Amino acid sequence: DEIREMRVRDIKRRLSRTHGYSADELGRMLDKKELIQALSFEEHKEREKELEKVKRYVIIRGIIFALLAVVAVVGWPMWVHIYEVASVNLVVYTDKKRHEASRCIELRSIEGMIGVLLMGIVDTLRIWLSLSVILSWFMSSEYFFPTPNLSVRPAQFMGDKVSKGPLAKYGLNVGPMALTWGFRFLQGQLEAYTGRALSRAYQKQKKAAREWESPEERAARKAARKAAKQAAREEAENQKREAEMEEAKRRK
Repeated sequence: DEIREMRVRDIKRRLSRTHGYSADELGRMLDKKELIQALSFEEHKEREKELEKVKRYVIIRGIIFALLAVVAVVGWPMWVHIYEVASVNLVVYTDKKRHEASRCIELRSIEGMIGVLLMGIVDTLRIWLSLSVILSWFMSSEYFFPTPNLSVRPAQFMGDKVSKGPLAKYGLNVGPMALTWGFRFLQGQLEAYTGRALSRAYQKQKKAAREWESPEERAARKAARKAAKQAAREEAENQKREAEMEEAKRRK
């Protein structure tokens, strides 16, 4: 009904702009009924294409949901184990960072606190990079980690014939691996820096505490340290003697 109410020039304009009819094809259609039939046929084909797309989308979505359900049910013990391992690692990591932060506060080390914050930032970037690399196999997003494209093509090292063949277009992006190595190296350097900062703060605090010691307290502290060393030496000698006696009994 809508097409029948349209004027001839409107029908020709839609056939030309939307459906790609040329001027010659439109010129051969002298009767308005022919134009209406042509436009109705083209609109029907477009609706059929849209319906096919919708059906295909529904089928693909149903298959994906069915596969996800099967994977979830069959691999449920594995998912539970992964969740438990991740929970334990998260608890260990948070306890470690809490201990490091409390140690920095206890020793009043600003450098150590800066190191702990920087290590937290590097850990966050590493997690972001790992998740981006894993998810990039299945989807694309603007929120992925911006990794450089450092492509290495194995065909370049296999001679001229192979480097000019179809294998030349395949390569391996080593950008994420380079970033991962860089983050690990930076993490190690930050850990060493934080450890040195805490050690300096501890030595400084220890030295400041010794300045207020009385001669009696200093003598008592040295005597206690000497006694502890002597006890440790005697314990080591006793263990060595017991080991020698057991060895002698075994040989008899």
